[in-house]
Amino acid sequence: MEDGVRLLELARNASHLFDQQAPGEKKRILNLVLSNFEWHQGEVRAAFRQPFDLLIETATTAAAQEARGTKLPAGHPVWLGFL
Repeated sequence: MEDGVRLLELARNASHLFDQQAPGEKKRILNLVLSNFEWHQGEVRAAFRQPFDLLIETATTAAAQEARGTKLPAGHPVWLGFL
């Protein structure tokens, strides 16, 4: 239980903690989370590695559902992974 709470605290503070890191550590973190970098019309684009891609998909789906006034059900397939 304590590990779960610590993980949630880390996630909540991730942006602030990232800002405090040295450039080499920032690069290492970005390489862990992102892949397939490309330059497109003046912007850098990247794809999220697994499992971060599922987190982004879940957050995007949940935000869209909330904007429509509904919520993502607990048994939604995005939470089930490969089961």
